[in-house]
Amino acid sequence: MTFLTAFADLGLVLPFAGIITFALLAVGRRRDAVAWSIGVAGTLATMLLLKLAVFVALGPEAQGALRNPSGHTASGTVVYAGLFVLLGGRLAPRVLMALVVGLGFCIVFGATRLALHVHTLADVLVGAAVGLAGTLALACMASPCRVKKPDRDTLLVTMAALLSLLALHGQTLHAEGEIASIADQIRSASRATCHR
Repeated sequence: MTFLTAFADLGLVLPFAGIITFALLAVGRRRDAVAWSIGVAGTLATMLLLKLAVFVALGPEAQGALRNPSGHTASGTVVYAGLFVLLGGRLAPRVLMALVVGLGFCIVFGATRLALHVHTLADVLVGAAVGLAGTLALACMASPCRVKKPDRDTLLVTMAALLSLLALHGQTLHAEGEIASIADQIRSASRATCHR
């Protein structure tokens, strides 16, 4: 499970997202690069805000059903389902593909987080909803498909994706501590403001 969940760690996802953006631009798929960037960045930003909100509201030792929305589930879903939608968009309508493939990645990454006892079911469901929303947004913004078979540009972007995954797997970025620290600062500042 650790091997699989590592594919959704920010240490891999952030540089991977940048590489895919540049690969899409390099092959002239500007609209897809913009859709990809907005979908991925929007998903990651939404998860950051949700984590901050939950940490500020519930504190670092929350014991309820929702303790820490799953960023791995959200990022794994938007990155891999989004890439599949962009590169395999000729197989089915993009929005339908985003929904079906996105749900598949939600299940895969959500299951790894539950099996590792890192998140609750509520945490995973929130991450899945955000990741799926990001994937659907990406699919709606992407350029329309015109070619019926894989072209050279699609193969080049696919190769860039596979090579970067091989190179980046195992890279980690421990963002939870930083997010918790920011949440503590916000809580402290709000307490100080309330006591004035």
